[in-house]
Amino acid sequence: MKRPFLSIVVIYIIAILYFYYIQIDFLVSLIFFLGFFVIIFFKNKNIKIIMILLIIISLAFVSLYYNMHAYKTKDFTDKNIDIEIVIKENIKNNEYSSTYNGEIKRIYYDSKDYEIEENTIIKIKNSKKLNYGTIIRGQANLKSPDVNTNRGVFNYKRYLNTQKIYSIVEIDNYIIKGQIKFNTLTKIKLKSKEYVNNFLDNSLEEKNIGIIKAIILGDESSLDENYKEQYRELGIAHILAISGLHIGIIAGVILFLLSNLGINYKIASFITLLFIFIYGYIVGFPASILRSSIILFFIIISRILYKKPDYINIISFVGFILLIYNPLWIFDVGFQLSFIATLSIVILTPVINRELFSSVRFGSTISALISVQVGTIPILIYHFNYISITSLISNMILIPILSFVLVSVLLLIILSILFTNISVFLMKIIDQILYYFSYLVDFHEEFLNIIIKSSSWSLTSIICYYMIIYLIINVKALKKLRYRYIKMFFYTYIFLLLLNVMLFSQFRWSINFIDVGQGDSSLIKIKDKTFLIDSGGNIFSDYNIGEKILIPYLLKNNITEIDGVFISHFHEDHVEGLISILKTDFIKVKNIYYNEYNIKNDLYNEIKYLSKLRNIKMINVTTKNVLNVYDIAQFKFYNSGIVDSEENNNTNIINLTLDNTKILYMGDAEKALEDKFVKYNSDKYDIIKIGHHGSKTSTTEDTLKDINAKLAIISVGRNNYGHPNDEVINRLRNNNLEIKRTDLHGNILVENNFESYNVSWFNKKLQLELRDLYYSIIFICIIYMNIIYIRLESTKEKIDGI
Repeated sequence: MKRPFLSIVVIYIIAILYFYYIQIDFLVSLIFFLGFFVIIFFKNKNIKIIMILLIIISLAFVSLYYNMHAYKTKDFTDKNIDIEIVIKENIKNNEYSSTYNGEIKRIYYDSKDYEIEENTIIKIKNSKKLNYGTIIRGQANLKSPDVNTNRGVFNYKRYLNTQKIYSIVEIDNYIIKGQIKFNTLTKIKLKSKEYVNNFLDNSLEEKNIGIIKAIILGDESSLDENYKEQYRELGIAHILAISGLHIGIIAGVILFLLSNLGINYKIASFITLLFIFIYGYIVGFPASILRSSIILFFIIISRILYKKPDYINIISFVGFILLIYNPLWIFDVGFQLSFIATLSIVILTPVINRELFSSVRFGSTISALISVQVGTIPILIYHFNYISITSLISNMILIPILSFVLVSVLLLIILSILFTNISVFLMKIIDQILYYFSYLVDFHEEFLNIIIKSSSWSLTSIICYYMIIYLIINVKALKKLRYRYIKMFFYTYIFLLLLNVMLFSQFRWSINFIDVGQGDSSLIKIKDKTFLIDSGGNIFSDYNIGEKILIPYLLKNNITEIDGVFISHFHEDHVEGLISILKTDFIKVKNIYYNEYNIKNDLYNEIKYLSKLRNIKMINVTTKNVLNVYDIAQFKFYNSGIVDSEENNNTNIINLTLDNTKILYMGDAEKALEDKFVKYNSDKYDIIKIGHHGSKTSTTEDTLKDINAKLAIISVGRNNYGHPNDEVINRLRNNNLEIKRTDLHGNILVENNFESYNVSWFNKKLQLELRDLYYSIIFICIIYMNIIYIRLESTKEKIDGI
């Protein structure tokens, strides 16, 4: 079979995604897949292929389960423990605290001693810098990393899990117990890094040190965040992290120099691989270096063994091996970009070069750059929500300069061992190159950078994009396929398209109570209209809820335009996120609704200023105003009509009717405003968004009896106020209300279900919802297409062998 590992890795990835997202019992899934494959292969009775597929799927489950559950610190989560840790890599330092990567050696708890040996993140409340290998012991609080509680938003816990880190240790006070004993190789590694750091510190200007350390050592701790964002927008951020590009440049230069010295290719290849693996060991073999080094190893070996190696099969094999080791790497953006960029170069470069640049000098280089741009577009849009369409120009001009700098600095570091003064002098030239390079980067950003911003693509859109690319580059070969295979591909994608249309046409409305921590924010979708009630914020720290949670959540849910934002009142935890939205170009806001009885504070003034700047209408609403949306929804408002000295009682209470479902948003209303509302109100409600995050000063018995709701939503996070109050919780239970809390359930979704509504939540386990079924169908379709591909290739081989 041609390219067996391509088929294997595709099925393996689909199985990983299936078991990670769907979360159905493994035995049920295995029976389901077994039945599916038996039906597919029944006519041919090809039991061998069925068994191979089931082995691959089982391997995916076992590997994923092990990587997600095989950690030893879970029994000590949220407990105060006595812990012994080895310091490894410094992540960041400020005047108040230090953060490190480290390894837990022992935990002392309940008069017992537990040997752990597990990676962790260490947060120490002092600015004293600790060296690699320092052993510390102290009282600590061991926490599980924060899990993502909103669908699609950055998952910090999963990000750490991809690095096999399962805990965060917070230490106030500690004692230093000593230093671990290093073996010879580790000593060489540490001395080498120390030598390189000292050499760079003594030979470069401070502003250039961060860039070179990022490029050479992968150390971004001293790299300015503005540089990162600037390089990211230009589409050249990959040069700031040790990646496959670095390995390719270094390996290419070494092979070029050795071949020009007349050294045999096999010997030159051995020397190149040796240098690459030594370099990887010194910088700590980050995942990007490990991936690219292994790919390079197999490519070089295959070139030695075969005249025409199959690069796609090699890359697929390496991907399969790496995902067996850590299946969670499939969620790592670096892993995705690395393999897709490599595959794009291998698959698209020959086609683009042949069709467009065959007679152009450096045509193959231009073709490779275009290939990477075309191949990585869906991944960049999904994760970062923008692409630079001029990044091709930036890569053609800026990357060669930094490539020259990379190679030059590495050569000068080696040269400095024998000729320190000469190397330091030559580094001054590098310093000047970087000085003028920064001006060139600024020029590109100012005049040549064109960015297209977009909401995140869906899984279906990404699959369709790559299938279109596949069809374009294989149009000649596809003409030779049997009619039944072409019909199968056509019917499959028509089916997926119709499934999309069917699901969308049934949609009428939904409400997402977004988990914004200790704050309020609800996203309301009514057909093609979108509204936001409050936007969250942070009153405890400078963590920007708008930038970190709200905007990413909106973009991941394909929201780039908001028809109206309703402000309950101008407190940080209700409107601060709106300021971030008004400052971004990603999302357009049409109208802002508020009531004039809110106290005009700084937040009001800033929102008014930004609204005027962006030509957004600010509309004052009173109890007389009604906003109708199609024949589905109606917004009504209630406020006291006076300015109350208690700011919470200036809240806009919002009455939202969606078909036959009534929802009441209480904002931060307290007893005085609630009493006035009860006298005014004549409606009964299905759902109430509890006032003031469950404070004891809100949600009176009279209010609950008056509205007669069935479901209570409490938007709350970690706080020092005791929210939600136990009295309020008991009051809700006594009135037979079902309670859902964003701090416990995460993002809470209420959506139409014919004459009623469904409630689901992000932290709900073992649920087979419609969207899960939808993804299952997509996965099965892809598996089926892959099976057809295997059978087609097998048929070709039989024909070729006749």
